[in-house]
Amino acid sequence: MPPASIAYERQSRTISQEKGGESGSSNRVDRWDGRSFTLVSVDGKPPAAKDAEAFRKAAAGRPVPGYHRLADLLTTGAVRLSDPQGRIVYRVAGLPKGTLTIGKDVSANVVGDFFVDNSGAQPYVTRARMVLAKPISFFMVAKLDSLEITNDYKLDAKGRPYLARVVQTMSGAQLGKQGSTRSEINYTLLR
Repeated sequence: MPPASIAYERQSRTISQEKGGESGSSNRVDRWDGRSFTLVSVDGKPPAAKDAEAFRKAAAGRPVPGYHRLADLLTTGAVRLSDPQGRIVYRVAGLPKGTLTIGKDVSANVVGDFFVDNSGAQPYVTRARMVLAKPISFFMVAKLDSLEITNDYKLDAKGRPYLARVVQTMSGAQLGKQGSTRSEINYTLLR
């Protein structure tokens, strides 16, 4: 399903915690209409014009999240395995360049497991779990200690898979300050 064939609303909640210090949270709702993203609300209020413009510019250069992205993620030499429950799992030791940028491109340092449900008429990936293989430092002022991203996929009413939920947790330090962030993004199909 190419990005132009889907439309969804996504609700994002992010909680940040600085070790021994401040914490903060934010809630955002945006929409993908098959052509572009629109920021709908920030912390329950309509976005300010400058926030909407910054969101539009940031979204313009990024790939559209969705089930269709799995093909790109599996291109770096996926190996077929089985988990203890006997499910098919495809593992990649390093995501394609440019897939994951956090201050810098960390894609090559991420291991991905893709779990397949083959109990129905058409097998599909139900979960993708991506984990930072080992801590990394960058720009001599930051360190990423851990990163885990879990994408859950479901079937729509027509039996087509779609991205339903993403949970991302990470911890590390920047300029000597330790902290962590947890984001949860829920997708609701609009068509």
